[in-house]
Amino acid sequence: MSTSNSESIQLLTEVSLHALLFLEFHKLDRKSQVFDREKKNELLVRWLKPKLKSNKYKSIRKQLKTMSLQAKKSQVDLEDVLLTGIEAKPEALQPHLDSYLLLIRELEKKLGTTALLSTPEKVDLSHDENGCLLCVLSNDLNAHFGSKNQMIADVSILFRGTIREKHLFLGAIYANEIFAYQIQYEDDSFVRIMLTLNK
Repeated sequence: MSTSNSESIQLLTEVSLHALLFLEFHKLDRKSQVFDREKKNELLVRWLKPKLKSNKYKSIRKQLKTMSLQAKKSQVDLEDVLLTGIEAKPEALQPHLDSYLLLIRELEKKLGTTALLSTPEKVDLSHDENGCLLCVLSNDLNAHFGSKNQMIADVSILFRGTIREKHLFLGAIYANEIFAYQIQYEDDSFVRIMLTLNK
């Protein structure tokens, strides 16, 4: 792989990761964390706009423009495209933060829900009463990851759902190569786990 191509992939990964983090943290400021594709595309396109003018991202400007145009026309789910951008890393191992975002996305797809971010004190236990609840409990998600996106503190996750959904939730983490879990609390409806690195 040429140096320029490798640098482009690194930049694309960086932009993708930061854009997805922006989207994830945006949920903290909203009472309703459920965004449809159009809303997510709108938020991400707005975030990408200044990057199109930045010299730092000159080598991937065409890719960013194409993604933005397709998202504006609702031809693509920009969140999915950015997740692909993370997976395009030339390194064999992804930083833990990348893997965390991919795991959360996998859980959302398997469970047909959107993950919430909340402080433990303010979590809405009755959210989506007819569906399931997937909530990351944290005062500051950034505090769980270091400067190189490595995991430095375990992440607490609360889940509410049927027995089948609970098996899907725990099974997806159990099958993950990067992460493991420790059960902190469990009853008929709820399970609270601590997401840890798989040792």
